Amino acid sequence: MTTNFEIEKFNENNFSLWQFKMKAILRKDNCIIAIEARPAEMTDQKWKEIDNNAIVNLHLTKIDSIFSSVAEKETTNEIWDTFTKLYEVKSLHTLIFLKRKLYTLRMSESTTVMDHINHLNTLFTQQSAADFKHS
Repeated sequence: MTTNFEIEKFNENNFSLWQFKMKAILRKDNCIIAIEARPAEMTDQKWKEIDNNAIVNLHLTKIDSIFSSVAEKETTNEIWDTFTKLYEVKSLHTLIFLKRKLYTLRMSESTTVMDHINHLNTLFTQQSAADFKHS
């Protein structure tokens, strides 16, 4: 049984949500381990199969203009780390920006309740991903 999932492509502005959904896809395809280090006991053939599957998923879920930032990367782990370094912003500025969006969020008359709740949940997810630790 094949199930197709449609997620919004990674476009530089939706990293935390894309990352969350991408992890779900990698789990579903049994290749989540590819974003981490290769287990010592895994055979070369099995690792290559898992890594290639994960790379395909990553490449098919991003917009074309982002491709150049990871074109030379050869493993899922390298691609994942590059995206994280480039697009995961953990700063006080980001947290304040997201909190301001959350505090000023209002439901318009043309929006359904479910769409509004989904937007609210997206803001919560982004805020959690941008968690800023200060001393």
